Amino acid sequence: MTAFIRPSLILRMDLDERLFNDECVSDIKRSYSYVAPSLVQAHKPVDGQRPENVMRFMIKLHRAYWDKSDEAAQQLWEGVMPKWLHNMFSKVSNTITAANSVRAENGQPAFPYHWLELEFGDNALIAVKTGSDSSFPADGVDMVERVRDLMNAGALGQDIACVRIPSRASYEAQLAAAEQAQAEAAVAAEQGESAGQKAEQAVDAAEAQAEVADPVEPAFAIPELPAFDVDYGTWGIEYADGSAREFNVAAGAFS
Repeated sequence: MTAFIRPSLILRMDLDERLFNDECVSDIKRSYSYVAPSLVQAHKPVDGQRPENVMRFMIKLHRAYWDKSDEAAQQLWEGVMPKWLHNMFSKVSNTITAANSVRAENGQPAFPYHWLELEFGDNALIAVKTGSDSSFPADGVDMVERVRDLMNAGALGQDIACVRIPSRASYEAQLAAAEQAQAEAAVAAEQGESAGQKAEQAVDAAEAQAEVADPVEPAFAIPELPAFDVDYGTWGIEYADGSAREFNVAAGAFS
């Protein structure tokens, strides 16, 4: 019976307003048209600086499926959701890769999605950090299963607004460490260059500057963050009252 049941999906892209324009919206809607209907909106910059683009899966299934104590709901979940989520993650990841390949061919930088949000109706909202290439974690379905198990057991508390994987604090610490490592590597590489190479680079830079007769104000550039493997071991449990707690997944307990 469950073989004929499929969730419906709407993709909602929430973009940094500095990257939002009519061409961008058209590209997104065209790229994802075969996956699901797409909504595109903009928000003011996070922290006033670094862009944060979010893709949300708005998942609808007009039958009960989240409550594990409900036998019919549990059977529906097991028979439908894991496979469907795996297929959707793969399909959207491939679409992101293909769209960015086209941008590269046109001399444009990749368009990143920094977080994937999974909205399971009124049951749960899960936000997962994407990889440096905007890909979804290979074990993304397992993460969803774990969240569902813990929420059903009441282990994460009540009135949860979002389960963020990893927590914002954890991710920012990881990013800061990656940026420091990148900076140190750049310094080491620069120190290894000969004086002649540096002089040649300085001349090239001066010549390039001289060729620009009428400089134009550049469009906002997407900052390129260092690539690193995200550690998903510390979750952020964000509550409706605005508070948040960190949850250690390996220990199965709050930090």
